[in-house]
Amino acid sequence: MHLDELWTRHARHLRLRKRSPETIRYYDATARKLRIYLAREGHSLCAEEVRVDDLRGFMEHLEQSGLKEGGIDAHFRALKGMFGWAVKDEMLDKNPTNRLERAKQPHRLMLTLSKDEYRRILDVARKSQYRDRETAIVVTLFDTGLRLAELAGLRLSDLNFADGHLRVIGKGNKERVVPLGLMAAEALNRYLRKSRKPRFPFVEHVFLGRTGEPLSRSGVAQVLADLARQATIPRAHAAPHAFRRSFAVNYLRNGGDVFTLQHVMGHATLDMTRRYVNLLPEDLTRAHAQVSPADRMAASPSRGRR
Repeated sequence: MHLDELWTRHARHLRLRKRSPETIRYYDATARKLRIYLAREGHSLCAEEVRVDDLRGFMEHLEQSGLKEGGIDAHFRALKGMFGWAVKDEMLDKNPTNRLERAKQPHRLMLTLSKDEYRRILDVARKSQYRDRETAIVVTLFDTGLRLAELAGLRLSDLNFADGHLRVIGKGNKERVVPLGLMAAEALNRYLRKSRKPRFPFVEHVFLGRTGEPLSRSGVAQVLADLARQATIPRAHAAPHAFRRSFAVNYLRNGGDVFTLQHVMGHATLDMTRRYVNLLPEDLTRAHAQVSPADRMAASPSRGRR
């Protein structure tokens, strides 16, 4: 079987399983890059002839091309998922990814938007040309921890102001309810009443571009990048995922529990949630100040000294 045919069948499988368009595009990106690499190496592109060494060479090629660890790991997971499915569905006899090593991920503190940076970017949003929309985007992201695709995909029917929550379709086409604070609800309501002007009556998306059509994911990211530049904030600190991490950290700082956070963020496992909430240095310092063994010993009255 030609490798292209195998990927096409896998994409059909994903659509039948009601996987999101983002998931299908994610696998397609790996399929295209792998095909180009193998063709350059003179491979037959026969799926049965793909070996672990071919895939190792592909991973090395990605690294040499300058792709960062996270991007390489994304392609690794796509390969594992597709070839694992192919063996399970008896498309292939052997899984070439069984002995494919996963690149070790460096342990780094994830970038987050600080409270001061949030105030600065919010101040810029409130003064911008599209202030109602920009303010609603910034406050909603900071208050809910939505993914970029989830925010861009919000529809009017997903908003429930009366009960204070959003209905979100997340990864794997899974639906969940996300609480909405008063400030975010007010910002959204103001935008809908005063500024949202759809080009066509049937446009259901909440956030619209200048033409009155749905704002794309790249459009949302560009809005945040422009606001970050005006607020003199590093672009990475105001990226959609930085908002998501900031939400998670502040949720726990404000007394929320990690199990509820897992549901709100739409994570399948608690381990995925833990990646977002690695304690920052200031959290560790504050916690240590409260329980420092040496300091507490010094503060306690001496007993029975010899």
